[in-house]
Amino acid sequence: MFKFLKKAEGPTISVVVPLYNHSRYIASALESVLEQTSPADEIILIDDGSTDNGFDIAQRVLAKTPRACTFRQENAGAHNTINRAIGISRSEYVAVLNSDDLFARRKLERCRELISQRGPADLIAGGVGIMDDDGRKQRGGVAVDWLARSRTFLDQFGLPQLSLINENYVATTSNMVFSRRLWDASGGFQPLRYCHDLDFLMFAFEFGSVILDLDEEHIMYRVHERNTIKEDLSRVRVEIAAVIAEALHQSGPRLLSPAFNERDVQAFAEVMKNKQLSDMLCFFQTVRPAFAARGEFYGYATSDTLSTAFRRIVSPG
Repeated sequence: MFKFLKKAEGPTISVVVPLYNHSRYIASALESVLEQTSPADEIILIDDGSTDNGFDIAQRVLAKTPRACTFRQENAGAHNTINRAIGISRSEYVAVLNSDDLFARRKLERCRELISQRGPADLIAGGVGIMDDDGRKQRGGVAVDWLARSRTFLDQFGLPQLSLINENYVATTSNMVFSRRLWDASGGFQPLRYCHDLDFLMFAFEFGSVILDLDEEHIMYRVHERNTIKEDLSRVRVEIAAVIAEALHQSGPRLLSPAFNERDVQAFAEVMKNKQLSDMLCFFQTVRPAFAARGEFYGYATSDTLSTAFRRIVSPG
């Protein structure tokens, strides 16, 4: 297919790029990979049935990169596209880059440094910068405030997995570098349109080793009107409830400190208050033991019939 470059110091890392209707952004996204101070060992891009010319742009940008390979497919959704790209890739670690985001220039170098310093990790996530549709870094606004709240909660309670449930401070799959071992063990990204990233993080904390490097910016997350998360808030909330129920089922007391003390009660109560999904969570936790695997559970929870009924419950207002 193509040859690896001379191996960079540290583990091999493949960058996988799911592309969907982002012709406006894909060139800058790919350039942020090509400009890495410690290069990716391979780049796998899959166009997920786009109707614009983003794939043609991607091919031009990567034309002189022997370690890059591009594919097209009919639309299958982000989780399927990422899984297919990872299946094609060959490195020890995988870094996902969504086609509207950017890597910081030292992202891969920093991840290799952390693995060298701290030993093999299953997942690394760093700090997140926010940019607008035109690529301008944002110092204020809804997304910046959201990230600030997420860090405040984490700093206050020091419970990284519970803090993710409260507000996903990792923000996106673009902020994850993870081992092939973890992806294999997880069964890949699960069939969730909006929360496959949060589910994967929950699995990583429960079954792997996680390094949080939040004081160093690893990515720029682009906020624009076509962000997938903005499509259907009621469906997003159903998926969030399902993922939280799965985390409670799998991790249970490990979401909290070993003391199970007053601060744990305070943190847990604040999460439940913030999410406002108690009815849904109680139902999902009641039925979760009936399913052998979390993929089956997610399929049930997000089915059209059940989702319609649940969306009436959880819709704001």
